[in-house]
Amino acid sequence: MNVLFIGGNGNISWWCVQEALEAGWEVYELNRGQTRKTRRAVQPQVHQIIADIHDTDASEKALGDLTFDCVCDFICFNGEQARERIGLFKDRTSQYIVISSEAVYQRKSEYLPFTETTPKYEPDISDGYISGKLEVEKVFQDEFTGSGFPVTIVRPGFTYDTIIQVPVGQNCFTAPQLFREGYPLLMPGDGENLVAPLHSKDFARAFWRLIGNRETIGESYHIVADKLITWNEMAREILKALGTDDKNILHISRENALRWNSLGSEVLNRQHMWHYIFDNSKIREIAPDWKQEIPFSEGIRMTVDWLMENEVRRRINPNCKEALLRIYREAGVADENGEAL
Repeated sequence: MNVLFIGGNGNISWWCVQEALEAGWEVYELNRGQTRKTRRAVQPQVHQIIADIHDTDASEKALGDLTFDCVCDFICFNGEQARERIGLFKDRTSQYIVISSEAVYQRKSEYLPFTETTPKYEPDISDGYISGKLEVEKVFQDEFTGSGFPVTIVRPGFTYDTIIQVPVGQNCFTAPQLFREGYPLLMPGDGENLVAPLHSKDFARAFWRLIGNRETIGESYHIVADKLITWNEMAREILKALGTDDKNILHISRENALRWNSLGSEVLNRQHMWHYIFDNSKIREIAPDWKQEIPFSEGIRMTVDWLMENEVRRRINPNCKEALLRIYREAGVADENGEAL
């Protein structure tokens, strides 16, 4: 079997590539090759195709006459991109797996645990990431219904490997670096809501079962952790892995978290305040022996160890840093110069 990964060395996709290689498949990656210093190294067995997938003409030229048993797309974010991918791959692949997100599910207590049939947000939702993923799903689903385009939709949830996800901040190293300098981890509310972090290696062990499986075409699956922890427990493990005081957590009101946090959308920020409880029954129909094996306490240490191996991996976003320092100043835990008190 030959498989193409669009992306391939990102936070989620690298381990999926690894599983495909261990299965003995011929693996290709199509990406720009421009951010590899901050990511895991591309495996030497991978056939690399250097092109920007958002440049359809350049991608078509780079692909030449290659065809694939399956294409796995990790970087499709809106309807326009989805339509471009269909045009590019409709005659090139027997299956197209596109990555969406569990963020498309509406958050209501009556829907817990979330399943693949949980109602999704309306397309006009204010969050650009969620609305884009909703467009992606609709374009591919319509094409499957209309022409039989062989799509499988996958919705990861709270998946980590090369990033540290925090309740207030972004997925770069900006907030963790501030924690290392003595600033507290900001926690909206009491931090007792449940979250389900899943290491990408565990995600990949379920994901690869979808590749080449004709039963999955036209279907959608989420792959989310079964083992639940509270945000407080997660925060303490993050701080311990960083070698800092695991009690250095500042609880702020949910209202202030939303008011202060200009680092992301209000919708996604509110989602962090919900229980992350999912039913994985559907993916287990394909992978009945799959289970989450890496506890967060172990996985986050693996992440921190990898980040600390090379300074270039610890990306700092100046805008994120300034926004966080503003929050610390307003919360009274930093002085006018932004120094931790």
